Order: sequence, then C-alpha cells, then structure tokens
Amino acid sequence: MEKVLMLGCDAIARGAIEAGISYAASYPGTPATQILEYVAKNSSIKAEWSVNEKVAYEVAYGVSLTGRRVLCSMKHVGLNVASDPFMTSAYLGVKGGFVLAVGDDPGAYSSQNEQDSRFYASFAKIVCLEPSDAKEAKDMAYVAFDISEELELPIMIRSITRLLHCLSPVSLGKIKAEKEIKLNKNPERLLAIPKNVVRLHCELNKKQEKIKKLIEKYEFNKIFSGNGKVGIIACGITYNYAKEIGEDLPILKISAYPVDEALIYEFVKNLDKIVVLEEGYPFVENLVRKYNIKIKGKLSGDLPLEGELGAEPVLKLFGKINFPVKEDILLIPRPPMLCQGCPHREFYKALNEANPTFVAGDIGCYTLGANPPLKAIDTCLCMGASISKAAGISSQGIKKVVAVIGDSTFIHSGIPALINAVYNKANILVCILDNSAVAMTGHQPTPSIGITVKGEETKTLDLVELCKACGVDSVELIDPYNKKSAFETIKKGLESSGVNVVIAKRPCVLVSRKLKS
Repeated sequence: MEKVLMLGCDAIARGAIEAGISYAASYPGTPATQILEYVAKNSSIKAEWSVNEKVAYEVAYGVSLTGRRVLCSMKHVGLNVASDPFMTSAYLGVKGGFVLAVGDDPGAYSSQNEQDSRFYASFAKIVCLEPSDAKEAKDMAYVAFDISEELELPIMIRSITRLLHCLSPVSLGKIKAEKEIKLNKNPERLLAIPKNVVRLHCELNKKQEKIKKLIEKYEFNKIFSGNGKVGIIACGITYNYAKEIGEDLPILKISAYPVDEALIYEFVKNLDKIVVLEEGYPFVENLVRKYNIKIKGKLSGDLPLEGELGAEPVLKLFGKINFPVKEDILLIPRPPMLCQGCPHREFYKALNEANPTFVAGDIGCYTLGANPPLKAIDTCLCMGASISKAAGISSQGIKKVVAVIGDSTFIHSGIPALINAVYNKANILVCILDNSAVAMTGHQPTPSIGITVKGEETKTLDLVELCKACGVDSVELIDPYNKKSAFETIKKGLESSGVNVVIAKRPCVLVSRKLKS
C-alpha cells in the first residue's frame, strides 16, 4: 500500500474518492478550499464550484437522493449560509452516503470569526467526526459514507486550519466503484411540510441511540490508560498536543460526537484532576463538568478561550516550557496587503478621491483596502452584507454611501441584496470589483469567467446585464487603471439618486500572469 505525505484537505478528498463518490460540490473558502480542488485535479469524478455554500449543499443533497455518494465541503462560516438545508436534511435523511467536510478556523487566520462547527452537528443531531491527523482524516472520510448510509443521515467531518494545511503520512487504498443510481419517489419522507416534519423529527430522535452504538462500534472515542491521577481529555488534533507532553498520563481521545457521557464518567471518576484540550469552544469541557469539577481548561481560565490553542499553552500548563519569550526577538508584524499592480488598489485611489461619506465593504481580498495607506473601507461583516448595510445606512437620510463587493461575492449573496435595495428605493452606489477570480482563496474560477473547476468551458455570466435585470438605475463599466475615467464615473454615481452600479473590471494581476505563462 503506497504511503504519501498529504495535506489534511487532500486526505479528506482522497478518503471520499476511495469511498466511491460520484460528485463533489463546494464554494471556495480557506481552510477547506483544497478539498474540492484535490477531487477535481486527481480524479474523473464530477465536481463543481457552486455559487455559494447553500447551493453546494442542496446540489450534494440532490446527488444523495439518487443513491450515489457525494462530498460537500466548506469553511465554518460557509455552514452558516448552508444551515437551512443542512438542518432540515437531518429530518428528511439521505440515500447515498453524504459527507459534509467543514474547515473551522480557530485563530481566525482567514475568517471573520472563530465559531465551532461541533455545535451545528449537535444542533442537527447528526454524527460529527474530528480527526487528529491527515491519516485519520482520510480514514474517517472513507468510513463516514458507510455510517451515513447506515443511519440515513449526513455526516460531518470537522477539522481545523492547522490539520487541513499540514502534511502527514497517509496510506493510499483502492477506490470503490460508484453506486448504482436508485432514485425513488417518497413524498412522506422527502417533503419538509408540516404534516411530515414532527414525525420525521421523532424518527431522528430515535436514531440517537443507534448513533451512540455506531460510535462505540468504530471505537472513535477511546481511553488510553496511564499512570497517575491527572488525566487528559483530548479532542481531535489536540491528541497530538497531549502526546507532546511526554508523560504516560491517562488520556481519553475524543474523535466523534455525540460523546457517550458514560465514557466520560468512566474516565474521570477516579482522577484528581482533568485537563480538557479542544480547539474551538469548551464543547466537551461543559460535558465533563457534570461529572468532575477539578478541571483545567478554557472555562477555568487555564487555557485561552479565544484564538488557536496549539501546543504551546498545553506545554506551559504542564511546565514543559519554562523559558520566557523575549519580545525583541519576535518578528515584526506583516499584515497582508494588496499585491503590487492590483486593480483594486487603483480603484480605491479613485474612490477615496471621490470622497464618499461611508463605505461598506465585503469579504474578499479587496477587504485589504481597509488597511493603511488606503483606509478605504469602514465596515465589513459577512459575505454579501455590503449592499444590505449600505442600504440600511442610506435609509436614514445619509448621502454618498458606497457598497464595495467582489464579483464572486456578489454572485454568492449580493444579488438578493441588490434586488432588495432596488425594491426598497435605496440611494446607494454599488461598486462591483470584478477581477475575474475568487482571488483570496487561490484564483478559483467564477461564473463570470465561463470555466468550470474541471477547466471546461461553460456559459459566461454577464454582470452588466444581471444588474440591469435587477432594476438598477444605472450600470457603468470602468477600467480601474484608467484613473480619470474611474474617478469621474464613481463621482457621478455618488451624486445620483437611486441604486447605481459601477463595475470595475480588470483581471487579478496574478491571474493575468498565469494566463500568459
């Protein structure tokens, strides 16, 4: 069996490929972007960049209804977008194995929050698997499809940035054949309407005992005996941190949720002190406190509640790091910045010169325009919120309000906001920065490019015509490199009533270089 070094992202994708998936769907989002890219580049399996995570989940669910296996991947905040179909799919159930791979980002290395997706799995009453390394990520992805089909439920694999973007050895296995198509009508199960949902919710509740037995069967959660009266409960990647301590302590390794509380009690009942290690919120720590209060963890203040945990705080807690860190040897902070020659930079220069009252930004590399020396953005909340926020601000009589949004983000969730702004008679200038890529996450193609994740040509979305169809008062296309024209167009849009759109179109510099090479 061949053994190779793999990223956690690649390992999850490889496990899904070996399990015989027929489709993969995602929307780009660090740290989970490479999961779909691996499927697209290393197999003949059909794959798609969906326009947003909700659509990706719904497409994947449709594939599952045909009896075939499907992988859906996204980052943690993407699950917020997909939460509507996600929650209800647990009621309706699945046919072909359905695995949802979610990349959490403790430390917020590339995200607007640090939310913990384990709570979503608990909320939906489904199984969540949490690997400790790439090998487990691949193995869990492989077996998750069997569990999904046995329970007839979607299964979540929750991982974090450090695991997804680090290399570890993985053994490659054989690839299963795809499942046969079996699409059957069953409206009593598949219609989420009032007469069905209470009964389906009851069935989901009854599955909880079966879930518990399956987790026991696969031994995802297990006790490793050791010496002494101090024990460690380690979740996912933190099992590696526990092993770094270098002492033969009792360890309860948690790799699947819901956690059997009887196992927790069995582990903690004879211990004098328990250390709970987990990336994210104190999800397990809250459970453990029901059975033993002699705990060192996030809630006790012994470990940080925010940021990535990592190994260092754990080693300090056990007295394994005694040397002080000298501030003068730390690296000078180097925040991310717009690339040299970036068309967004030139757009922001023109925008600043036009002197808007307030600029609502959005999620993408253009958000870096908030940094010095440009300081061109005043607020940023979540995908697609720029237009809605700008409309809300202008509704209070404030003039010269601007929304700045990228082409991919506009397609993701800006279109409904634009329609809403038009319908409710907002007075705003919407600036769509079209750099022909999802640049922040690695230059993935968008519908406005006309190329799929597989590199196949498809229809191209015309943003100008789309905005016209939304009923805006004007649409102007500019080249941000033409500063005089860009300034004059932006200035005119700021001084006009209604909803006016300026599309600043020029490819990302890095994309242009790739196309020329």
